[in-house]
Amino acid sequence: MLTKLTRGNQITIPKPVIEKAHLKAGSDYLEVEYREGVICLKPVEVEERIAPEVFEKFQKQALRKERGDVEVDAKEGEQFLSKRANRTK
Repeated sequence: MLTKLTRGNQITIPKPVIEKAHLKAGSDYLEVEYREGVICLKPVEVEERIAPEVFEKFQKQALRKERGDVEVDAKEGEQFLSKRANRTK
């Protein structure tokens, strides 16, 4: 299969290759290497991490009650979301 390098140094990987490799656009990462005249693309797993101190700060802010917050129980919340979902259909 033939593909072309664009001015932006991008290539399109043909669909049959994507399907055989079970790749998903926007979520899979590929390691790129140049070995003895061959460009190799290797799927890799990438673990995205949040620093513990950033996560702790986020939790404190997210769980803090503030003036003007509205409290509802689970049933009320479910009813509200159900009505809202029906309006957007």
